[in-house]
Amino acid sequence: MATVASSHSHIEEKGSKSPASPGHGQPNTFTWEGISFSVKRKGKQITLLDGISGSIQGGQMLAVMGSSGGGKTTLLDCLAGRKVATSGTMTFNGSSDFNMQAVSSYVEQDDALLGVLTVQETLAFTTKLAFPNLSKDELDSRVKDTIDGLGLSHVAGNIIGTPIQRGISGGQKRRVSIGNGLVMRPKILLLDEPTSGLDTNTAYEVLLKIRSLAQTHNIAVVCTIHSPNWETFSLFEKVLLLARGKTMYFGAVSELTPYMASLGHPCPTHSNPADHAIMLISTDFQNTDERSARDELHAAETGAVVARGNLEQLADAYRRYAEEHAHAMALSGQHDPVHPSDGILVSHGSRSKAVSSGIKSILAQTMTLTQRNLLNYRRNILAYGIRLGMYIGMGVMMAAVWTHLPQIDSRINDRLSVSFFSVAFLGFMSVAGIPAFLEERSVMLRERRNRLYTAAPYALANTAATTPFLFLCSVFFAVVVYWAIGLRPGAAPFFRFLSFLFLGVYAAEAQALLIAAILPLFVAALAISAFANGFMMSVQGYFLRNIPDFWKYSAHYADYQTYAFQLLVKNVSTASEFRILHAVELIILTGLTQDLTSLTFGCVGDVAAGTCQCSFPSSLIPQGQCAVTGEDVIKSLHFANLSATESAFILVGIIVLYRLAFWAVLARSK
Repeated sequence: MATVASSHSHIEEKGSKSPASPGHGQPNTFTWEGISFSVKRKGKQITLLDGISGSIQGGQMLAVMGSSGGGKTTLLDCLAGRKVATSGTMTFNGSSDFNMQAVSSYVEQDDALLGVLTVQETLAFTTKLAFPNLSKDELDSRVKDTIDGLGLSHVAGNIIGTPIQRGISGGQKRRVSIGNGLVMRPKILLLDEPTSGLDTNTAYEVLLKIRSLAQTHNIAVVCTIHSPNWETFSLFEKVLLLARGKTMYFGAVSELTPYMASLGHPCPTHSNPADHAIMLISTDFQNTDERSARDELHAAETGAVVARGNLEQLADAYRRYAEEHAHAMALSGQHDPVHPSDGILVSHGSRSKAVSSGIKSILAQTMTLTQRNLLNYRRNILAYGIRLGMYIGMGVMMAAVWTHLPQIDSRINDRLSVSFFSVAFLGFMSVAGIPAFLEERSVMLRERRNRLYTAAPYALANTAATTPFLFLCSVFFAVVVYWAIGLRPGAAPFFRFLSFLFLGVYAAEAQALLIAAILPLFVAALAISAFANGFMMSVQGYFLRNIPDFWKYSAHYADYQTYAFQLLVKNVSTASEFRILHAVELIILTGLTQDLTSLTFGCVGDVAAGTCQCSFPSSLIPQGQCAVTGEDVIKSLHFANLSATESAFILVGIIVLYRLAFWAVLARSK
């Protein structure tokens, strides 16, 4: 029999074996024995699970109960392969050679759902990711069966709900999360607190629906649950009581009350056996000395075999009970439910094939995720709708402030400020994409842990889906600003301006999402992104022309704002040749040029009279011209000696590096 660690190693192997059902009408059996898990904290080895054993058959439900910190979720994580147990074995239909993640689905406690998708769309996308080869009719049928089975038919067309859009109820969200697991038709369903936050009646209804589907599809359900009432508790066939990582009881729900009575702690009349069991093993609010004295007195008065809250005694009592129970079953010729007889290893199940083929089909996964992301961004006003409004509003403000700038030397800095503010503002507003990404990230992590896809398809889909929305934002901003301010006329300069602006916006978005991926806390990601953009503004070359060498080589040349700003400046300043003939600022258009270095801005005054004044050092004054060339401006700005094409390629390279880092961070996220 293989160990848990070796069993989980098959997860990464292509073509690993996944036993299917043992036969028609015969339930699957999932068994674990001696599962232990420990961690090292402050140099000490702490045991979180100590030799936990149990089993469950298809169509049955097992309740894992215990006080906080008892090891319930840790056990689920070990069974699912998300944590590697230090010791123990697992078998499915008697075989240890199986792929746990191929036959199971894990539904976590928190509902990670995209709020703007409907119930039907949510389950449909999950099904498509899990089974990319299903026909549309098969997919629709599976989704409909799951929706009907969970009692969600009347809200199938309703959205999940967002902070600004009312959606379905909390209980219905839990059922949708569970449905995401059920549409994959797992043989084992692991549920972590599926009734958390639900009222008593809703909790009962949710588990009743799960029980019905489990029996219909031969699914073994392992479920952690906290304080169920008797009606809810009676839906389970088996219960596993945990306290501080030790087994206090495992067996049939119907045998729990007699077992507690055998220990000298009978369940009081009209009391809930589940609550009584938790009270028996609870030690959270008891002082050790006071507890020992009180429990010993209680045991002496009642003749109890073990004292309440004495976990060592309770664990020993269960161990003796389990041994006696196994011996009695062996004598009667029955099989121990915790150690069922070996089954027959059969060929791969359909879920295994779907997972294996899905991993190879990165393109199919990317297309499905892109489709879902596009739908999410289009409906979610918080993703790009509000940002588009801000871009248009800021464009109108800039058009009003910088209206029709005259093309004279004294207004060169005004033109530079247009380019600077365009890059800086749009860069700062990239933080508006963080909330939508964090919502997506929680969904991505849940789906990736269930092995629907890896980080690569998500990163590609995110890149593909954000591109049209960022381009649209750039278009609206450019259309409002460019012509109203009076930048270089002509269609070609406008489209270059739009292209350069879009590259800057995309680089800013890539940077913000990378920061959010590294630090997935909204306030922290927002603060770090704002700081990063502020720092990049200070070293990009507009405020400080003579940047110290340290900052020039460590930050300036790696700053996306540096290249976006330079590209916009060179584009909008490459207009026509102008001169001031007299002290009066008379502008004369003399022709078009193609490069900033051939552009001349007239200055105020007269060279002969010694009154010529230019805003930038001029190379033309010694030649008798009261003007400044574009080359003079470029030298004053200390721009790198790069062509527009080279600057654009560097900006694209920065974007690619950001996106690769984004993928790498997501790949390591858990």
